[in-house]
Amino acid sequence: MVTEGYFTQAEAVERLFGIVLAKHTVFKNAVSTLATALNKQGVLPLQKEGNNYAAGSRQRITLPGKALTVLSNAIILQGLFGEPKTVVSLFKDSAARAGHADRARSLLLERQSVANVGLIRHELLQVLDLLGSSVDLTQERLPNPFDNNVFPQMGLSDYGGNLLRALACQTAALSQGDSMMAHYLNGELEQAHKLASKLHTQNTILQKYQRLIVRDYHEAQDFDNLLDDLR
Repeated sequence: MVTEGYFTQAEAVERLFGIVLAKHTVFKNAVSTLATALNKQGVLPLQKEGNNYAAGSRQRITLPGKALTVLSNAIILQGLFGEPKTVVSLFKDSAARAGHADRARSLLLERQSVANVGLIRHELLQVLDLLGSSVDLTQERLPNPFDNNVFPQMGLSDYGGNLLRALACQTAALSQGDSMMAHYLNGELEQAHKLASKLHTQNTILQKYQRLIVRDYHEAQDFDNLLDDLR
C-alpha cells in the first residue's frame, strides 16, 4: 500500500477499507469525531490546507500517509470499544489497554450467544492478542475483524455503535448485570452506576465492570464538584 503524500479522511478510509464515506453519513461522522479526538491527544497528526478566507473555498483536513496505520487501528478499535476516549487510552495508556483487552476477551469468550451469531472471528482474537501485548499501535496494523468491512459504527445493525455494546444487548431479556454493562458501553454512566451499586454477583467479568463503573462515576463526580468550586 502506498503511504506517501497526504490524504483526506475520505481518501484514507477508502484506501484502507474500500469504503466510500459519502455513502455512509453515520460512519463518516464517527470517523471525524474519532480523528479529532486522536489529534487533540497527539495520537493522529492532522493538518489544514487551503485559505479559509478565500471566497468559496473551504479548508481540507488531511493526514500524512505514515499515519494510515494509526487511523486504521483507531477505526477498528472504535468498532470494538465505541468511545473515542477509550480508543485514545488504548494508544496512550498501556495499563488501560491491557485491562480493556482482558475484559473484552473474557466477555467474548464466555458469552455463548456471540458464537451462535458468528461474531467471533479469528481476526478478532488476533486483535485482542495484540492489544494484550506490547506492540506499537502506531506502527503495527491490526487485522480487520469485521466481516465485509461492515463496521458497528455504520449503524446498520439493531444495536450499532460498538461490538461490546451489541454483545451486552444480545439476550432478549437482559439481566441486571447485562443492563449495567449495556448502559456503560453506551456512555450512560449514571444509569450504569445505579445498577452497579445494587449488583451482587460472583461473575468475575461483571465484577470487573462493576469496579470500573464505580471508579469512573466517582471520578466524574469529583470533576463536577471541582468545576462547581471554581464557579
